[in-house]
Amino acid sequence: MLMPRQVRSVKGTPMGTEVDESLVRELAEPLVGEFSPAEQGELFDLLGEAHFADPDAFASGDRAIQPLAFGLPELTVLLTPVLLAAMEEVVRYVVGNALARGAKITANGIRRLFGRRRTPEQVAEAPLVLTPEQWSEIRTIVERVALKGGVPADQAHLIAAAVVGSGHADRVGS
Repeated sequence: MLMPRQVRSVKGTPMGTEVDESLVRELAEPLVGEFSPAEQGELFDLLGEAHFADPDAFASGDRAIQPLAFGLPELTVLLTPVLLAAMEEVVRYVVGNALARGAKITANGIRRLFGRRRTPEQVAEAPLVLTPEQWSEIRTIVERVALKGGVPADQAHLIAAAVVGSGHADRVGS
């Protein structure tokens, strides 16, 4: 059962910024299908509900008693909460960049409203595009969150590459 569209404030986002849980789920779900197909469907929905009820639980130091981890004799980390947390951080990062850019665009609009001229240094009103440095930062964010969630380093690297690759997918066809 997919939860209705929910928007909630996220710690660390600029004032008034909210992250849409349905967007985070939409971005994380294909990654779950790629990296942990057994967690798709109802399990994804349940783990998503658990994650958004307690977003910090995925990185708890006492994994043995957490409902988001299981396994005998070795611990197996469920990837859904990690991927949801990673995508939430990515959305937060992109929103922060978009807000900064939006403030400049809004200032330009206000200048136009009051008949002020725009200087050549002012931001052009173009679609949101991330620089290679920003994509690199997104890769770093995803790897950091995955490692914090107990994902092995090699798998964290693959997940980060998949996130960056899925973000570039729309640009390839353009």
